[in-house]
Amino acid sequence: MPADSHQLAIFDLDDTLLDGDCTGLWIAWLVRRRWVEDGEAFMNQVACHEQQYHAGTLDMQAHLRFVLAPLIGRRRETVRDEVVAFVETWIRPRLMPGALERLAWHRDQGHATLIISASMYHLVEPIAREVGADDALATPPAFDAEDCFTGEPTGIVTYQSGKLTALEAWLAECEAAHARPGILWGYSDSHNDLPLLEHVDHAHVTQPDARLARIAELRGWPRFDWRAPSAAMTKGANAASSW
Repeated sequence: MPADSHQLAIFDLDDTLLDGDCTGLWIAWLVRRRWVEDGEAFMNQVACHEQQYHAGTLDMQAHLRFVLAPLIGRRRETVRDEVVAFVETWIRPRLMPGALERLAWHRDQGHATLIISASMYHLVEPIAREVGADDALATPPAFDAEDCFTGEPTGIVTYQSGKLTALEAWLAECEAAHARPGILWGYSDSHNDLPLLEHVDHAHVTQPDARLARIAELRGWPRFDWRAPSAAMTKGANAASSW
């Protein structure tokens, strides 16, 4: 993070910057690349997990092991090369222009930018680099002594309150380097990110789910609809842009 940056803009990834879910898209990519033996059954399970995510009932540890299963025994470098092709081919066209403009607006203000996602780090970090974010937080995969994927997640699971736990650890590192930002901005589409949105100074919702939309309305949080052709901004977002 830039040492002179006193404000930090925190973006969720899936359905916030990206029109879609990068994990679901990645699994579809792996099915097409024949890294998954029974692609139809695998995609059906992904759809089930997505429903549980939106309901707030997903067992994230089980989900992460499931989506890591096709990578077991594959070398880190091999997967990295595959992710690069995936981001270039399937992710870049789905990044929402309005979201990228907002991220660029923060950079123009001299704010640091951070992506925190419930998707895994080997997917999130390359996408963060693609959009020009300063850093990324996501659950890391574990590797064995031969630098191959074990199929296990490790570290902080960046889901629901885990996002806030990971952010606090990241901010503590910034503070140790005398670079902790004093003002935090937050952007998300999901009620699963309420712990994070309630923590920041300036919360914003982005094409929110129904539960988050109701909460945002009650609290007067600005709302962005970046899927709309005009990338509409409502409920005080214009006023927030003056900070």
